[in-house]
Amino acid sequence: MLLKESDVGLCSKDLEASCDMGSTEILEKGSTENLSNGTNSNKQAAKRLAKRLYHLDGFKRSDVAKHLGKNNDFSKIVAEEYLKFFDFTGLTLDQSLRIFFKAFSLIGETQERERVLVHFSNRYFLCNPNSISSIGMYILFRIMQLPLFQQLLAFLQVVDNE
Repeated sequence: MLLKESDVGLCSKDLEASCDMGSTEILEKGSTENLSNGTNSNKQAAKRLAKRLYHLDGFKRSDVAKHLGKNNDFSKIVAEEYLKFFDFTGLTLDQSLRIFFKAFSLIGETQERERVLVHFSNRYFLCNPNSISSIGMYILFRIMQLPLFQQLLAFLQVVDNE
């Protein structure tokens, strides 16, 4: 069972309305290509953006979480496509987290970070369906939100970059 934002209460209804970026999204700063949600070209644009984010083609590590953590349909597709670049099959959770957080910096508001962690959790569970139960993944997800865990992730990013 995959986690959904509603399962973990990431955004209240009031917050959800203020988080939503609307039905269109611009592919990148300065681009004139508007993307309407729900179209096939939208899916292709999301794949292109995910690939560019993964390869840091025109983006910094600090830009990635901003795109993955937005609360709109296009960003959710981008996040799903971005996570497809990671194969966590057979890896332990800590190995997977290290690989994932080497690719970008987890920054942003709490809700944005939580959305990124939901995407990670879903991908990890897809790659390792027998490794942890859905309730175990939910508990793990909640542990990952603790401030101490966030500090540990920041420390691991510094250590891995040295």
